Amino acid sequence: MREGYKIVKAPDAGGNVLYGLTKAAVKKAGLRKSLIGTKEEVLARAAKMNEKNRHFVMPTDKKANYTDHIIRDKYHCVEVNIRTERMKKAILFVFGGGMILGSDNGDIGLSRRIAKTTSHDVWFPYYPMCHEHDMLENVEMIFECYRKMLAFYKPENIVFLGFSSGGALILDVLTYINELNDGGENIPMPGLLIPVSPGSVPVTEKEKERLHKLDRVDIMIPASYMELASDIMKCGHDVPEKYLATAHGDFRNAPMTHFYYGSAETLYAFAPSYAESFRKAGAKCVIHVGKGMHHCYALQYFIPGCKKAFNEIMGLIITHESGH
Repeated sequence: MREGYKIVKAPDAGGNVLYGLTKAAVKKAGLRKSLIGTKEEVLARAAKMNEKNRHFVMPTDKKANYTDHIIRDKYHCVEVNIRTERMKKAILFVFGGGMILGSDNGDIGLSRRIAKTTSHDVWFPYYPMCHEHDMLENVEMIFECYRKMLAFYKPENIVFLGFSSGGALILDVLTYINELNDGGENIPMPGLLIPVSPGSVPVTEKEKERLHKLDRVDIMIPASYMELASDIMKCGHDVPEKYLATAHGDFRNAPMTHFYYGSAETLYAFAPSYAESFRKAGAKCVIHVGKGMHHCYALQYFIPGCKKAFNEIMGLIITHESGH
């Protein structure tokens, strides 16, 4: 592994005709346009979407066993078990949405699929949005979920899996753990980390240059939103930059980390920064890149051409060995 990291080819859609049609449909749907504008305009659009079906609802189906853990006396974290008893291994699965869109109904279904595929319990936190909360509050909430998990699982048997802003959050939790441990605590790191398309606030000229170059081919996330994100994630508060410019976080003692990106997404611009931060921290990571693929494709198993990457991630979780 070169300099503590390596870049490998991830499964992609190749010449899949259906994938090309799906990308065209996504582009036509206008998600990208909803993230363009002033901070007030973007937040207003997101708030309308959240009002419809993006909020906590306790699952009532009989497809799995569900437990609602109350975090910090007000937030929810749903534990998904495919058996009546807990498994020995678990996944902390964190959704994305740019810190402004809540989880939709499909995320619990995805959590259930991941639980069944990997034979792990899945803990799914409903963290607060940056309409009224700042990024650090989100990080603290996710960390408290992890702390609660440590009462039931060995740390080496816990996997962090997150997509988009959720991928950034699980990386920020590593920075937070290091900060706590520097202050005298002794919080163990999880056994494996898999961030899918994690973003970051651009702070270097190279990041900004790469971001705007990739903006020409991205069908979902405009470069302008990543530049707006800093103000949104602060929510009027003083938030340390290391929790906003996540790619420049503190990754000392990080477990083996597998990044997944599509080469046709703006957030791929941050891959070199993450690799360099891991190298400086003496930590190891692998960056998996799907040629021509879009944002978060590796978890969107239902889209033609994406399932192979999803299965690869499930395989990494199933086969990972305890220890760093």
